[in-house]
Amino acid sequence: MQQLAERHQRFQAAMRQGWKHLIGTARPRRTRQRRNRAGQPAIDPVALTMLAVNRLGPATVRTATQGRALVVAVPDTHTAEIFRAALQEMQKTRRTDRLVDVVVAAEPARRWGRDA
Repeated sequence: MQQLAERHQRFQAAMRQGWKHLIGTARPRRTRQRRNRAGQPAIDPVALTMLAVNRLGPATVRTATQGRALVVAVPDTHTAEIFRAALQEMQKTRRTDRLVDVVVAAEPARRWGRDA
């Protein structure tokens, strides 16, 4: 009889543990949203990457091939700071990246020589 009671207790413990695991796995996890302490809206990394590829990339290629200065327009100052830091790092390997200037503008210029 003692053996049967021990088996039953182990079975109950295993079932309890299984249910806890199932419920814990199925329950959606809540993640805390970090506040942006600087008061600036958070930058979407996908949008930032798209801006870098679509504006900064062609500008660096054009300055490397043509050798003349270009202006890259970005929507806000925080993005401009990030782009300037990226250009500063890239200048260590390519001197022509010094010819790219980053400015803040609501709408980028549409002229070929000015918009990169």
